Amino acid sequence: MPYQLQVRMNGELGKNLNRFVGRTGLIRRGRLDDAWDEKFGTRVLRPSEAGLVELILVRWADDTWVIALEYQGDPLPQQETKRLKRIILNAAAEVGMTITSVFPRTGLR
Repeated sequence: MPYQLQVRMNGELGKNLNRFVGRTGLIRRGRLDDAWDEKFGTRVLRPSEAGLVELILVRWADDTWVIALEYQGDPLPQQETKRLKRIILNAAAEVGMTITSVFPRTGLR
């Protein structure tokens, strides 16, 4: 699925995972001690029947994480995406994560 928003961050999210998941409204998944687990949170914002929109949290490496807004069909309205971006960036700051990139870089400020 294409990404409407993607935030990459570095830091020790594992010790604050429940707090981050709670702040972003994700449903917790995965086990931190399982090297094969990648997906640690999901949140369906629009069901499949209406064109799936989902927020997912993925661990890329021990201290590299990505939270992405994926969609099928039509993306979310820009105002809603801006609101989610603010929530994600605030939650990341609260748990001490360092933002390394945000996609798209423009249009969602």
